[in-house]
Formats: sequence, structure tokens, C-alpha cells
Amino acid sequence: MTIGAREALDRLRAALDAGELDPDLEALHVDLMSAFGSVARRHSDANSEPADLDIGVRFDGPVRLLEVVNLLVDTTGYDNIDVAVVTGEHPVLDAEAMGGIPLYERVSGAFAEAQMAAIGHLWDTAKFRELDRKLLAR
Repeated sequence: MTIGAREALDRLRAALDAGELDPDLEALHVDLMSAFGSVARRHSDANSEPADLDIGVRFDGPVRLLEVVNLLVDTTGYDNIDVAVVTGEHPVLDAEAMGGIPLYERVSGAFAEAQMAAIGHLWDTAKFRELDRKLLAR
């Protein structure tokens, strides 16, 4: 039986809530994890299945993306997972990922702090994105 993105998210949340992935996430230097995109939007159509599961991950050490993807696929049994690395360098992506559903934070309160920082960075850089749009329109 093939599962969808919503069921994959439910499986991931259950494993995270049970603490089953804590040792693996610590070993992989994962600091924060969120679900975002269509699977996380409250207004998405409940009758249509999202195309994939978007996961935001912030590392506090070396980026071990492939290992994180493998852990997520093994945990959920779902292989259509897109992982975005949150670095603080991409304001639009970081704000989108941090605006989703918090799944894991190594330190309590870190998600809220990262969310506020990402939104602040997005607002602070909005004028530059608008300038880029105007310049590209010429």
C-alpha cells in the first residue's frame, strides 16, 4: 500500500513525539525541523493529497543532508520528501520553512527564535527583492 504525504507527516510526528529519532537527529547535528508547504497549510484542500512532504532542517554542525533524508524515508515509508536546509542565507525559503509546523527542536524555544529571525530577515530584505524585480522587468 502506498501512503501519501499527510500520512507520512503523521508517522514522522508520532516518531518524533515518542522521542524515537532524538539520538539520530543529535548524531546528525539537527537543531530544528519543521514541515511546511502544502501538507502544512491549513487552507489546503482536504480532499486532495499534497504532491510531496516538505521538511525544513537546520543543522548546528556539518550538513548531513543525505543521512537526514534517509532517516525520514526510513521513518515514514514515504520517499517523496523534499528537505530544505535552513541557513539564514535565504530569507524567503527560511521564512517559509520556519513558518510551518514545528516538528523538532533540540533546545526548547529555538524554533520560535528561528521563526522570528527568519521573518525579520524576510521583512528586512523585502526592499531588495522588489528592487531586483524592477531591474529584471526592464
